[in-house]
Amino acid sequence: MKLPPKATIRQAIRDRRQWVINTLTELVRYPTLLGREENGQRYLAGIFDHLGYATRMEPIKLERIKDLPGFSPVDWTLEGKENVVAVHDPGTSQGRTLAFNGHIDVVSPEPVKLWSSDPFEPRVVEKESGTWIYGRGSGDMKGGTLSYLWALAALQDLGLEPASKIICQSPVEEEATGNGTLAILERGYLTDACIIPEPFGETILTHQVGVMWFQVRVLGQTQHVLGAGHGINAIEKSWLIIQAMRSLEEEFNQQHNKPEAYRDIEHPINLNVGTIEGGDWASTVAGECVTRFRFGLFPGEKCTDLMRTIEERIAEVAAKDPWLKENPPQVEYIGFRAEGARFNIDGDFGRSLQEAHELWRGGPAVELKATCTTDMRFYELYYGIPATCYGPLARNIHAADEHVSIESMQRVAEVLTSLIASWCGIKRRRS
Repeated sequence: MKLPPKATIRQAIRDRRQWVINTLTELVRYPTLLGREENGQRYLAGIFDHLGYATRMEPIKLERIKDLPGFSPVDWTLEGKENVVAVHDPGTSQGRTLAFNGHIDVVSPEPVKLWSSDPFEPRVVEKESGTWIYGRGSGDMKGGTLSYLWALAALQDLGLEPASKIICQSPVEEEATGNGTLAILERGYLTDACIIPEPFGETILTHQVGVMWFQVRVLGQTQHVLGAGHGINAIEKSWLIIQAMRSLEEEFNQQHNKPEAYRDIEHPINLNVGTIEGGDWASTVAGECVTRFRFGLFPGEKCTDLMRTIEERIAEVAAKDPWLKENPPQVEYIGFRAEGARFNIDGDFGRSLQEAHELWRGGPAVELKATCTTDMRFYELYYGIPATCYGPLARNIHAADEHVSIESMQRVAEVLTSLIASWCGIKRRRS
């Protein structure tokens, strides 16, 4: 059957607006940082239950995923962590199946003093002729999760439901490894396509870079400041490594090293010096320093090749320094080991999403070549499932005063109702 007229759909979505605001603000109140995702997951599971879906808490088992392609190594425990999966099963499918994937984990809000208010006490702010919700995770990506739930709830309010299976996935660990989504797919929650409503401003993701996390451990020689000239400061020696990685970053971003998709992006490959821990006493020459880095790589490139390049560059630096030559820095890999990925916007699913966007917005969506990674890569690279990101406008994600646009979330919900209808089919809701 066909969807009701656009005016009817739009009104049903508007009627759910306050429910979305209330639900999103409550979800943001859960500080779902790495290792603290459980309470937020259980709250979200209750939302899925309310919509009538078969909801399951799926524990992550390291032994089941540690040898799979795309697994990222960790130095923290995965035991006790749970993904949430909620399934709408109409019985007999009349169309194709679809997954919605929205990660529950958020990055640290520190330093909190940079925020205008408590990052986990959300604020609803009227500005720029619209409504914005402030709080850590409001945009990345709890607002995206509520955007697709908005579409599904509005269809229910119209007495409709998808005519094929819908799988709602709430993974952990997207911000650090992606191992949560990998565990969901390993469990067999597979569909014909997937939408990840990351806060990319109603664009359609076609390319994303890969991401590698690594740390470099440099040893020094401790000494009291009375004899500081006889010590070797590991923090200062680490600066040589940082400089070498900055030089490598500059090399990767030279125009002739960019693939065609990224030629128009000035600086697609980014190095971040994320954390540094060195020394243990202000009056003692630092005897050890560990620096954690994030490095990008283009789609089609292998993480193993980047690892080899990083290690070679660090070895070159060490060979030129008498101390480091005798005490080589140790490169260790913890966290993201993510390859870049592509989405075929000209395939069946890409055309369906683009048509749904054009129906509501009057023109084609902007195609995004992202300089970050998302869990899209697992579907595309390892399971052969077309997947992309299409989500609302948010600002200051991973920064102070993160906020998401309710109007943009509403527009995303409109488009997703049409995508669900064209991809999955719709039918009268079962009583």
